[in-house]
Amino acid sequence: MIYSHSRLSTFEQCPYKYKLKYLDKIETDVPDTIETFLGSRVHETLEKLYRDLDYQKKNTIEELLAFYHEEWQKHWSDEIVIVKKDYDVDHYRKMGEKYIREYYKKYHPFDQDRTIAIEERILIDLDESGDYKLQGYIDRLAEPQEGYYVIHDYKTNQRLPPQQHFDSDRQLALYAIGVKNQYPDVKNIDLAWHFLKFNKQIKSKRSEQQLQQLKKETLKLIKKIERTTTFETNPSFLCDWCEYKSICPQWSHLYKLREKPENEYLRDSGVALVDRYAELKEKTNQVKLDLFAELEKLEEALIAYA
Repeated sequence: MIYSHSRLSTFEQCPYKYKLKYLDKIETDVPDTIETFLGSRVHETLEKLYRDLDYQKKNTIEELLAFYHEEWQKHWSDEIVIVKKDYDVDHYRKMGEKYIREYYKKYHPFDQDRTIAIEERILIDLDESGDYKLQGYIDRLAEPQEGYYVIHDYKTNQRLPPQQHFDSDRQLALYAIGVKNQYPDVKNIDLAWHFLKFNKQIKSKRSEQQLQQLKKETLKLIKKIERTTTFETNPSFLCDWCEYKSICPQWSHLYKLREKPENEYLRDSGVALVDRYAELKEKTNQVKLDLFAELEKLEEALIAYA
């Protein structure tokens, strides 16, 4: 079995979601969001930038932006979801354009390092026998000087996490293990995240001891997953973005209610409870208003008496 960081994260997030996605292999038809669409187009543009540099072709910023807009038009669909209704598709398109412009300006003429691989599949052995493996894809692997490697990851996130987040990040640290195994001349590996919205590069690194400990912890998590027979739900704010929410036992009742005829919906016990709660809440509020009104009358009477 070959695992991935996203697969492990899914189990940590919600074992029941892990079961539906990876064991039951239930496919869902979830529309893309504008945020993931934007991220894909920006990644494609930066990939083109560095692939063309390998062939000694240095794109101008105008050429890169033309490619970005072509890819945007080619892949765009009206089914892509824009949750934030105050913004339209042009706002997001211009955001991506800004990210590319600022990155280009910051790193031009792109001679800081030599690109070793782009979108490189990396395979990591987690145990001596090679029975447990983990795979991932590196956005860009670079070598600024002989034996010194940097794993680059490009982000279009709207939030910049604190440094502690990067110093404990599992994904790129696991990729570092794979790079060390794949390139024997490694003397040092840096982990680098480019948060394009903020035009910032955040770096972190791991010691050999930390990497070995990470391998043990990852292997331990995998064995826990394989021993699991009861996959419990784990309700959290992430449920609102889960593609399996409509069939999850934690939430499916809400979806079933929506499908009922109005009269049957109103007879449902859950709805009855909510209606009763609302009724009592209204009565309680009215009682409070009546009490305040009586208190005011008493205060007026006391003032008059005095």
